[in-house]
Parts: sequence; C-alpha cells; structure tokens
Amino acid sequence: MDDLVALVGTKEEAIKKLEKIRKFLKENLDLELNKKTQIFKSTQGVNFCGYKINEYRLKIRDKGKRKLKQKVKHLTKQVKQGKISSKEAHKYLAGHLGYIKIANVYTLENNLFYKK
Repeated sequence: MDDLVALVGTKEEAIKKLEKIRKFLKENLDLELNKKTQIFKSTQGVNFCGYKINEYRLKIRDKGKRKLKQKVKHLTKQVKQGKISSKEAHKYLAGHLGYIKIANVYTLENNLFYKK
C-alpha cells in the first residue's frame, strides 16, 4: 500500500509534516511523492480507501454505497428465486459487511437490511 493520510492541527503543521515526509522518503528510500499529494482542510474531508474521512466521521463514499446496494438487491433476488441460500448470500456479503462496520453507516445499514 502506498497511500497515506496524515491528520494534523493546522495548515502550517501540515506543510512541515509534508516536508519531513518528503525528506525521509528521498533520503532513506530514494522515493518521491507524486503530483496528487495535497493538503485538505479537515472540514472538506478526503477520499481514502473507499471512505470519505473528515474531522467528525468516517463515511463510505457514494460509489461504494451504490455498489453495495446493487449487490444486496441482486443477492436478495437470487435468494427469492431459490438460486442461492441466504447463508450463501451472507458469505458473499461478509467482506462488504466488514468494510462498512468501521464507518458511520447506521442509516445505510437500516435501509439495506431492516427496511420494511
């Protein structure tokens, strides 16, 4: 993995930390940061590993939500048609469920699994 998010208190601190990281990478590993390297305000948030991270919460990106909803809909249909068992459907969803457990997804979970 070569992605990194560093959370700091101020823009000045972010600039100093970024320079330290650049220096370490160059001197110790002969590596350079790519042009995508950016500093964001914490209120703006940052996309990282399929999550949207800001100063208050960790959310699943909209693209990830759409894919999960499609998967649940597809598996529900297959279970209703008798093509797979609910136990098999749960196996397919296990990775997704682990992924969403660490994010703030109360509403998403309720809409996907407990909606009447």
